[in-house]
Amino acid sequence: MIALVSSFLAVALAEMGDKTQLATVALAARFRALFTVTVGTTLGMLAADALVVFGGTYLAAIVPMKWIRRIAAALFFVFGIAAIVATLRPV
Repeated sequence: MIALVSSFLAVALAEMGDKTQLATVALAARFRALFTVTVGTTLGMLAADALVVFGGTYLAAIVPMKWIRRIAAALFFVFGIAAIVATLRPV
């Protein structure tokens, strides 16, 4: 139980200020429907996460983990280079 609570608190603190949380707060404030907005955004995130988990499980059954790691590393590298180029590009 302690591990569950500490994990929950660690993730909640790490994600504080996340765009999803800010959008949830803004929607709840605009429509004055805290419960329904919170339930809706939570269900939406669960649906999106479920797609990724099931898709990742399916992909891991087909593609060797070695290649998944290589592809992930290559994507991180490409995104990092793209971020650097976007930052250095004059406005």
